[in-house]
Amino acid sequence: MQLRHIEVFHAIRLAGSINAAAERLNVSQPALSRTLKHAESLLGFKLFDRVKQRLVPTREADLLFSEAVDVQAALERFRTLARNLGRNPDDVLRVGFLPSLGVGLAPKVVSKLPKHWEGFKVEIFTHHYDMLLRRLRALDLDLAVAFSIVETPGINSTTVGTMNLTYLETDDPDKPVDPSPIHLRDIDMKTFVGLEKESPVGTFLRHAFDQEGMPYEPRISVHTYSVAAACVSQGVGCAIVDEFSARFTRGVRLRPLVPKLQFTITALTSENRPVSNAEDMFIKILKSACQELHSSG
Repeated sequence: MQLRHIEVFHAIRLAGSINAAAERLNVSQPALSRTLKHAESLLGFKLFDRVKQRLVPTREADLLFSEAVDVQAALERFRTLARNLGRNPDDVLRVGFLPSLGVGLAPKVVSKLPKHWEGFKVEIFTHHYDMLLRRLRALDLDLAVAFSIVETPGINSTTVGTMNLTYLETDDPDKPVDPSPIHLRDIDMKTFVGLEKESPVGTFLRHAFDQEGMPYEPRISVHTYSVAAACVSQGVGCAIVDEFSARFTRGVRLRPLVPKLQFTITALTSENRPVSNAEDMFIKILKSACQELHSSG
């Protein structure tokens, strides 16, 4: 099968009819029918049965569909990369942040942009770590800001600051404020809202608890610090979150952790192209903003 055959098969499988698939691909129905018949003749078996004016996928088509989805996704990544290679890098700076860093750090950085950038567009996105890497590789982002978790092939990393993790509990007016540090082994897992164990940060926390001889078994698992902090503010339980998420959450109390848990914040760029002047300036502003936020905490 050729790439066009796979594209047509994928469109028909999603649309359920020749007519809808033809509209989807912006081609005529006869042309689409001919391409489908040609694909089936090359394969030696039918991909669809016609049932009451609809095309019903055969067993073979169902088995092929997941592979076709992967091919279409790869093709879309290719198109995105090709489109971005032709983009003028001086038009706009596209920066992705982890959700937790997007809350406190991104606004601080934007507020520090120099006056001569007033005619320069900056687009801010928030994504989870895997999506940040995917968009960087496709040149769909110029820069990403994340925690330094593991070295990633094809990605350059520049340290811009550090971030402490902090203990968060609900601000209960009936309980006296206790500003003293809390030890990991004293955290009650029965009320703990934690990052899911399979996530990079969850793995980091699990390792920290393991070193203290404590099992990392959160009662509730979430995917982001911001959700964990929001749960604490609603009285669900306690959590360990980054200092930025903690600082911008109402109805909570913060306590330092023992032992101290800290992440490095990094600026990520693709190895496939040089860093532009705008990106270099943005990284310098990132470093300054991280230093100010960290010292003010």
